Amino acid sequence: MKPAMRRFLEDFPRALNDGVGAVFVGAGTSMAAGYPSWANLLHDIGEELGVSSRDIHDLAALAQWSIQESGSETRVRNVIKEKIGVAYATPSILEVIARLPIAHIWTTNYDRLIEGAFAEIDRPLDSISGANDLALKPTPGAVRLYKMHGSVDRLDDIVISTDDYELYRKKRGAFLPLLQAHLTSMSMLFVGLSLTDPNIRHVLSLIREAFTDAPPEHFAIVRPPQEGDYDSEAEFKARLAQHNLWAKDLRRYGLIAVEIDDYEQVPDLLRQIERRVAARRIWVSGSWPIEDGDIVASDIYRLSEDVGRWIGRSERDLVSGAGLLVGSAVISGFLEVLRHGGGWDLNRRLIARPFPQPLAGAEPDAAKWTELRKELARQAGGVIFIGGVKREGDKLVTAGGVLEEYEKARAVGAFLLPIGKTGGAAQEIAEMLIGSNVEATGPNAMRPTDDELKFLLDPANERHDVLACIDAVMTRLTK
Repeated sequence: MKPAMRRFLEDFPRALNDGVGAVFVGAGTSMAAGYPSWANLLHDIGEELGVSSRDIHDLAALAQWSIQESGSETRVRNVIKEKIGVAYATPSILEVIARLPIAHIWTTNYDRLIEGAFAEIDRPLDSISGANDLALKPTPGAVRLYKMHGSVDRLDDIVISTDDYELYRKKRGAFLPLLQAHLTSMSMLFVGLSLTDPNIRHVLSLIREAFTDAPPEHFAIVRPPQEGDYDSEAEFKARLAQHNLWAKDLRRYGLIAVEIDDYEQVPDLLRQIERRVAARRIWVSGSWPIEDGDIVASDIYRLSEDVGRWIGRSERDLVSGAGLLVGSAVISGFLEVLRHGGGWDLNRRLIARPFPQPLAGAEPDAAKWTELRKELARQAGGVIFIGGVKREGDKLVTAGGVLEEYEKARAVGAFLLPIGKTGGAAQEIAEMLIGSNVEATGPNAMRPTDDELKFLLDPANERHDVLACIDAVMTRLTK
């Protein structure tokens, strides 16, 4: 693995977990969905002016010439409406981005692909395409999308011509201090970066203006030219040399070039980021009858508290349904660690979805509980199962709800870690996983190895040994 790729896979998930990760979406992402490149967008306009858009390096100037020739921006706006106003399916790149724990997305694209990606998963998004929109109060909990060059649904306020770029500070200057603040305080991932995109050149010039000597470090996913892209070896070598110089030049702007062989790799690369982020979120699933105050219940409670403390000390986040005994004990141990450390980031590190408990004699709302289990599974990258027992009459039986949580977690690809020695559903899950075709090693691992599962099944092992095994397994998952 190249050093730049290694740094990206280690540093950017950490930034996302710390709440300081942001994304800048470039033209390449829209092109992957089916929208034209800048050169293709302005092809017809170039033909009308007697020039080829492919031969013009300053495409903003081409739009400016058209405006001057026709006397208005109507022709350029109509082209954008015709070619950018159509709807395309959401590319998988944006599907992953929409799921990442980010609060800020920047783009110079006019289309509404990002809005569509968030709408598909019902995640709130504030789209800001005009400078005056920045003064509006944000929607609580919504991601903010800054369309710094406008949007196709507001064609009277887009940036496309030389005049628009030169007068940017006058017309849309309110975006700049915010962008510079994010570039200062956050780790920005640039996706769809293009050497020929005039919008990106504009953004890079703003970074350079703000940080002349030591800019903050960010990441840019880029694809070097491939030999099959060109008709001749000479052209390929020339383009590759140009790319290599450009990639090195990105360091002037604090951008580390993360090189890929093909754009088809980008979704998988972002899924690796998503998996590493999720691996820091641990859902503890389990139950034990709270009215059974025997030695077993006490052991389950103490182990659950220890697991909560381990999650807190290892700087992971806790996902919990706040259930009786197991859930309350885990939260208790987790909060104990956070209180000793100041507890200021509790609102970020504790993701709770309490199950509504029925009144005496009533049955729980099964449909609502199932939806909560799906939500908890989506939030977590790893699930630790403890116990999973309920009382029916005078007998203790396996809790079907914990088994349902196992199924929901497995369906979304979460890592499954049952502490089988605690009995109930955890024991059944461990026995199902041993020798199963669920991957235990490699980048797609979803469970501990057979030996680790057997170790966690052994009732003779002490709590500290169990915690050491959990720590070793989950640490391996994040590497």
